[in-house]
Amino acid sequence: MNQIRTKQWNLKDVSPGDQPVKDQIHEILLHIEETQRALDHMTNPDDAVDMTKRVQDLYTKVFHMDEYIFCLAAEDVLDGEGQDLMARGSGLKAKMDTLLLSYSQCLAHMSEENWQSFIGRKEVMGIERFLTEQRRKVKDQLPPEMENLIHALSVHGFNGWEDQYEQEYARLTVPVKKDEGTEDISFDKAYILGMLSNDRSTRKEISASLANVCRENEDRFASIFNHFAGFRNELYQLRGWTNPLKEMFEQNRISEASVTSMMDTLHSHTSLLHRFLKRKAKLTGVDKLSWFDIYAPTFTSKSTLTYEEAAEIVIGQFTLFSEKLGQFARNAFEEGWIDADPADHKRHGAFCASFPNVKESRVMLSFTGNYNDVVTIAHELGHAYHNSLLHEQPGFSHKVGTGLAETASTFAENLVLDAAIDLAKTDEDRLSLLEMKITNGLKYTTFIPAKFEFEAAFYKKRLNGKLSAGEIVKLMEETERDWFNDSLEEVNVHNWMTIPHFFNTEKAFYNLPYSIGYLFSNGVYSLYQEEKETFPERYDQLLTSSGNQSMEELSGGYLKEELGPDFWESAIRPLEEAIETFLEETERYM
Repeated sequence: MNQIRTKQWNLKDVSPGDQPVKDQIHEILLHIEETQRALDHMTNPDDAVDMTKRVQDLYTKVFHMDEYIFCLAAEDVLDGEGQDLMARGSGLKAKMDTLLLSYSQCLAHMSEENWQSFIGRKEVMGIERFLTEQRRKVKDQLPPEMENLIHALSVHGFNGWEDQYEQEYARLTVPVKKDEGTEDISFDKAYILGMLSNDRSTRKEISASLANVCRENEDRFASIFNHFAGFRNELYQLRGWTNPLKEMFEQNRISEASVTSMMDTLHSHTSLLHRFLKRKAKLTGVDKLSWFDIYAPTFTSKSTLTYEEAAEIVIGQFTLFSEKLGQFARNAFEEGWIDADPADHKRHGAFCASFPNVKESRVMLSFTGNYNDVVTIAHELGHAYHNSLLHEQPGFSHKVGTGLAETASTFAENLVLDAAIDLAKTDEDRLSLLEMKITNGLKYTTFIPAKFEFEAAFYKKRLNGKLSAGEIVKLMEETERDWFNDSLEEVNVHNWMTIPHFFNTEKAFYNLPYSIGYLFSNGVYSLYQEEKETFPERYDQLLTSSGNQSMEELSGGYLKEELGPDFWESAIRPLEEAIETFLEETERYM
């Protein structure tokens, strides 16, 4: 492959324009106001097509700008200028939300005859789902003037709490003992160091430091969490929504029945987790594991990977699926799409940002040289590939639920990880990768569902008033124990503080959709295993359709299955088989 120029991304090529960002935001705001005035005076239904294009173009511009600002701020979450731009971006999004609401009101006020005529026009082909959803949502919301007021107040209210969480979390430091003495390092670095260390005494020591830092700061984070959930609860009540999960179902285009069926199936398979953890404990030499042992590898590959080697692995496995996917990954590495250097104050976690106006994406992670990082790169490039297909579609069809978005990323993970397991040269390497596959799978089938049930219980209790930090800690312990039973000595009772998905304003109950996407992707991946020659083209069609179909429609159309118990059982089976293989192949170590 050509030379990888850098492990730092190139944001210049995805900049929304040549002017300073603040000036560009101001210009977009003027266009929004101008469009709002035109919308307020629109009386002829025939003008709806032109107005749709106008609003859609602004929607895409605002999305692109928001992603760009997010990337700028992610480079240093403590940078004052970045935080100022984030605040301005929130204001821009609020104005766009107001315009979109007004536009949706116009759709809702159309007569049925005019609506049917409009929705059948070739100019709106490919965005029918989005338009229909917007029209229906108006009936579920408050009068326009109240919704507009809520959007305006959210900039310094609801959205402000998310910003506050990010800044508070970035300031957390943890004292860690090193050869030269004790050093305060970022919470994320300490967490990674503690959870992935091969030395259990190190894990135990660092986890104790992490827990101490959480206890010292839990009251402040509990306050943020309470305000966050309180706002969302009150908004739902004002709208007359009796089901707090309504927004999550709609955002992910999945029915409550499908999710209930999935959760029931996952609950019935918790023995998978217990069997694996019991074996892992024996291999570790302890009676029971604790939460800080879960991600620590029992088996370890002999060498670490360079970034260039990681790139070769991802590109190679993507190419085996299709030349198109492989070339896409190669371009991402060579053209500076990925920011992989670990850095202080860099946003924790990994993400992929989409830039529709230039048809590119950008990925951020912290590459430390282990195979888990390779899987993370594959995961985020899966998102980026999905974006590339959606970029060829109208702007409104870029809106995809997290469940469907995670389908492409998890599929990409499977391509890299399964191939690596099959090609492993030593038993140690094979067991290391197999364990990684299992741990990743259990994250989606157990760890995340447990977080979802905690969050749902927290929101329910929050209806009756604020919860103290101690009450939140107790609730987390109860829900974790419900899934882990007695297979862990200690559970992480402060997990609610360290998972940013709990504090996301745009996506409600943001944890569970990752489980939905993982399991749905397993169904897609199983189909690929059966039809390798013809599937790549079909896969592209599925991803392209994801912005205009529900999960049930995609499952029925491309997988020929309903999202019921049989589907979820089959989606869990690959993980079940991996655990059985792990138990069998580690028997000789007992």
